Amino acid sequence: MYDRLVDLMSQIGIDTSEVTPQTTFRALEMDSLSMTELAISAFNGTGVLAENLTLDMTLAQAVEQFALAGAAQGS
Repeated sequence: MYDRLVDLMSQIGIDTSEVTPQTTFRALEMDSLSMTELAISAFNGTGVLAENLTLDMTLAQAVEQFALAGAAQGS
């Protein structure tokens, strides 16, 4: 899911050239609008809706949230 998340961020115009699993969304200069766009893109691509994403969350933490949301949603 990490690679997919990075790909989705790239598709919405976020520079992902130097991301690592420990990079936060805030460090990528994302805001609430881009976070919403990412969540919608992820849902459209995976069917999983992760609702607890925050700007200070790392990408690794976001991947965990998607896994938890997927398990809860039966995906």
